[in-house]
Amino acid sequence: MRILLLGSSGLLGHDCKEVLGNAYEVIAPNREELDIINWDVVIEKMQKVSPDIVLNCAAFTDVDACEKEHFKVRKVNLEGPRNLAQGSARFNCKVVHISSDYVFDGKKSLPQPYFEDDSMEPLSAYGRSKYESEVAVKENAPDYIIVRSGWLYGIKGKDFIKSILNKTLGKKRKTLRVVADQYASPTWSYRLATQIKELIERDAKGTYHATAEGYCTPYELSQYVFKKLNLNISLEPIGLTDYKQLAKRPHNCILENRLLKKQGLNVMVDWKEDVDAFLDEFGKDLVKEARRGKK
Repeated sequence: MRILLLGSSGLLGHDCKEVLGNAYEVIAPNREELDIINWDVVIEKMQKVSPDIVLNCAAFTDVDACEKEHFKVRKVNLEGPRNLAQGSARFNCKVVHISSDYVFDGKKSLPQPYFEDDSMEPLSAYGRSKYESEVAVKENAPDYIIVRSGWLYGIKGKDFIKSILNKTLGKKRKTLRVVADQYASPTWSYRLATQIKELIERDAKGTYHATAEGYCTPYELSQYVFKKLNLNISLEPIGLTDYKQLAKRPHNCILENRLLKKQGLNVMVDWKEDVDAFLDEFGKDLVKEARRGKK
């Protein structure tokens, strides 16, 4: 099987390259080699590579910046996926597209989760772009998998765990203000990559939710991480509306992996189990990097 992977330098793409590369031929061009917003380049590359799978991990994911960068958001998060979907239809291959929990408005009563067929009502420009990207994939690719996830962390790129370590250890702060009324499932990008591999191998079709089992708040996740790493950091809980940000965030970001479970495809585990495994493997290095002020 030959897989054309876009966004391999990012958080999820990095782990997908490792997980899928152990079993299949993975072609992972960088942005200069394949710009997904350029239709002619996409078609030329797909014709040359002749992939069985096109896996799109490329996206503009800075939620606040999306509120100002409307042109870039539309190009990367909508036109790019549409090009890949149309190219996949043209060359008769499957497209796997990564979406987000931010396609929902988060107004469901807690702790009710969102299901794959719930109505999408995004609150932010980022959320709208991911919603529109899903529509573009569905309308243009006869064979597709859409994977909705969220609250990703991993060894590559920026994420919440690195952020709280940098804000405390890197800046020598003993107190951290953290949101305590937003709920979701912290999901290890490596685990999600193994789930994507399972979906590809089982020739799945349609839209799937894929997050860790269970849920927590950023405050609770921070508590768990600092305790696991034996760090004496004081936490101050704040509300989501108290945290000044350009983009509106949903309070309830809990996704239920209903379709994965129904089809016997679910490989996701409890969020604490994966956070433990991640920190056991990388925690000491992350602490050292944070103390050195490495971003």
